[in-house]
Amino acid sequence: MRTFLAVEVPQKERRIISDFVLSSAKHELPIKWVKFENMHITLKFLGEIDEKKKAEITPVIKDICMRHSPFTVKMEGLGCFPNPRSPRVIWIGVTQGGEELCTIADALEKELARFGFNEEKRFHPHLTIGRIKKHCRVDNILDKPIRTDQFEVTSIVLFKSTLKPEGPIYDQLLNFMLR
Repeated sequence: MRTFLAVEVPQKERRIISDFVLSSAKHELPIKWVKFENMHITLKFLGEIDEKKKAEITPVIKDICMRHSPFTVKMEGLGCFPNPRSPRVIWIGVTQGGEELCTIADALEKELARFGFNEEKRFHPHLTIGRIKKHCRVDNILDKPIRTDQFEVTSIVLFKSTLKPEGPIYDQLLNFMLR
């Protein structure tokens, strides 16, 4: 099963982001926008794992989460990966709680590397809102203001991702509470 670890974003904040996406989609650019139900902050993409691997890493993830207290996140501002001149991904940045997200993501990287997972170079806290299918200018989208309310992060979720022609479907497998 294809999996990743992420922070769920509450419905109220997803609604703010979804309204922004719907407004931006009117530009009719070659962008695949993230659906309301799929909005989250990815901490670690695990890729394909089986039930045995899931059972091996579950105690490690639980231990990492127990070392961290709940914290507040706020998202604001837009950016692109790799850069605005060659955009491939449009995201909303994290202006509060980014340090905590980075600390947890770094711990997951280091601990899960022992189980054969690839270590990413650097974690950048963000929520992806769109993937660009072919080169286009997104300056007019990036210039728009967006800001969510604060929300409390109390857990990390292991999601299963099922790829379908109409887009991915994410199912919650495990919920790891923070201390």
